[in-house]
Amino acid sequence: MRVLSITATFTFFVALVTSQRLTKPPLQPNLDNLKQGLLDNLHSTHSTRDPFQAGYIPSDCKKIVQREKFNPASIQTWNVHYDDYVRHVVSLPAAGGSAYNDGGNIAFFGTTLSNINVHVHEAAHSLDLLGAYKDKPLSSSTNWINNYNQDSAVPDPYAQTNQIENVAQNTVVDTYQRNVPGGFSGLNPNANRIFHQYATVDTEQREAGNLLIPGGTCTVRLANSSPVPVSGAASRVAAAQAPNVALPTGLQTVTAKDFNTKDSCQAAFDSEDAGH
Repeated sequence: MRVLSITATFTFFVALVTSQRLTKPPLQPNLDNLKQGLLDNLHSTHSTRDPFQAGYIPSDCKKIVQREKFNPASIQTWNVHYDDYVRHVVSLPAAGGSAYNDGGNIAFFGTTLSNINVHVHEAAHSLDLLGAYKDKPLSSSTNWINNYNQDSAVPDPYAQTNQIENVAQNTVVDTYQRNVPGGFSGLNPNANRIFHQYATVDTEQREAGNLLIPGGTCTVRLANSSPVPVSGAASRVAAAQAPNVALPTGLQTVTAKDFNTKDSCQAAFDSEDAGH
């Protein structure tokens, strides 16, 4: 497991809008044809790493690991220091591949850690649901729904799941549009059928600091979750020896929100696997 750090009641109406399955047809069977262009044009960010304090693990990571029936004592935990801002990322073995976002923490399973589309998609949930955009959350905003209604399609079957997943897939599309020569509009001659959706993502991310473009600015993030003992034996370690996970002074933090995309993301991966 990698722990990433710096050195990096919705209303009933909202819940109803974002959980309903979408009826617009998919423009493509999947977004696999975007992967290579994104890999060629979005290069790795410089980083360094060092081991997390022995006997400890971030509490949010421990929660995910235990939910997935793994022993926290078997997990390798690292601080990865980026020039950008990220939070906790968990990578666990699995026979297939899937991922989900748990309150801003991203869990990868199997081979998805190497899939750039999945990285963008899951990070998009954080931007949407944690309030990075002017419209908070974007996926249930009047602005988003109005623009969605102007289009005749959604990007792919994954986007049909609900508006939360639709925003995430349109974020993948817009990331391609903004960073790959020719953009998505040059890749798919029918891109205009989803234009208002990915253009809305583009406007929101641009006004928030060009969040989807290398060199863009992200000035806020979630605080790190508190370090907790890996096991009962470690709980005897003096509290003073727990690692310091405080953020740099002056960095603005966002309010944590309780959301989990496991059900919708897992269902989409299962559906894609069945279709291959």
